Amino acid sequence: MQGLVYRLSLPRVAVARLLGGRVPWLLYGPLGPVRLETLPDPQLPGDDWAVVRPVLAGVCGTDLGVISARTSPAASPFSSFPAVLGHEVVGRIERAGPGVSLPPGTRVVVDPSLSCEIRGYEPACDRCAEGWPYLCANAAEGRFGPALITGYCAALPGGWGERMLAHRSQLFTVPDEVADERAVLVEPLAIGLHAVLRRRPGDGDRVLVIGAGTIGLCLLAALRMLGLRAHVTVAAKHGVQADLARALGADHVVPPSRLADDARQRLGARGYKPILGRTVYRGGYDVVYDCVGSRRSLDDALRLAREGGAVVVVGGAGEIPWLDWTFVWMRELDVIGAAGYGLEHVNGRVKHTFALVLEGLAAHPDLPVERMVTHRFALAQYRQALAAALDRRRSGAVKIVFAPQAGSSGDAGAAAGGSPPGTGGA
Repeated sequence: MQGLVYRLSLPRVAVARLLGGRVPWLLYGPLGPVRLETLPDPQLPGDDWAVVRPVLAGVCGTDLGVISARTSPAASPFSSFPAVLGHEVVGRIERAGPGVSLPPGTRVVVDPSLSCEIRGYEPACDRCAEGWPYLCANAAEGRFGPALITGYCAALPGGWGERMLAHRSQLFTVPDEVADERAVLVEPLAIGLHAVLRRRPGDGDRVLVIGAGTIGLCLLAALRMLGLRAHVTVAAKHGVQADLARALGADHVVPPSRLADDARQRLGARGYKPILGRTVYRGGYDVVYDCVGSRRSLDDALRLAREGGAVVVVGGAGEIPWLDWTFVWMRELDVIGAAGYGLEHVNGRVKHTFALVLEGLAAHPDLPVERMVTHRFALAQYRQALAAALDRRRSGAVKIVFAPQAGSSGDAGAAAGGSPPGTGGA
């Protein structure tokens, strides 16, 4: 089979860190860490496994962080390379062992979390026993080696290939009424939904979502799927992001550069000038979801959350130098991390985040999440795909997906509602 393989190399990491931002071609060109390779077809590791043929597989910000060496080395003990990347997947079961109840041809999404059961540990760790394999205590151990999720595991190929492996516990059937372009977003939508449930805003709460990339837009969609009656402001950098935020139910959209002025004008936040540095405020938002994870976005989040409010860190923040944490203790803020998915407790029900998202997509066909899928590429066009992902201002990309079963001259470029690379988007 064909697959896009990321190969870890310390010299490449050093070059990516030093020059990747200025010479992005080094990240996706012939010297880059990703290659299209011919690999052995995966074999079932046991009766409880299935071979899945990905139909669409998303390019995640975490994938780009690994490729460009922007992720913190703190995560490195919990991955293994070389690996076929890709953990946002909708596909069809090609074949399965007798322990899998779903027949070949079933359309599924794959929860990439690797549990104690998958790793071969019995009894399971406390987190896995509670239904949260994303937080597995044995993430660096077990049968398949170190990995938090499929896609960063040398032994389990991810969705950027023509075939992948999935344990029965990872498979969720996609309802017929949910199109592939919606189903491929289940994983990031699950991250957004879980983040909302980590700090669920109340009726009338003033909510700020910083970032209108895939995760920010998915979080906004999750707020609307849950029917929460909060007033939601979205900080969107680009025009296409602002348009999508409005379509997904944002009450107000503002450029990140105007967040402070907007909080003063609409929320009555009062600004005070310190002896050095940026203005500080009293008043602000009840809940801030930071879906970027940069120094500036975290600084804005901490400054613009009201006294006693909450900041939920959803973006993949890593090492952040010169971030002022004064606001956390001075305002008694709750700072909450959110990244995964598992068994949620919602309105008296206990249900997996993926199942809740699929249920929400089926119940809200008018919520246009599929408009986030702006670009689609065959595996052989991975260089164009990564170029578009690394320069979203030029490409107009929001969510880029691979179509692993498409030929090299197949259905690349614009998806429904999107624009092909280099056209500047909508």
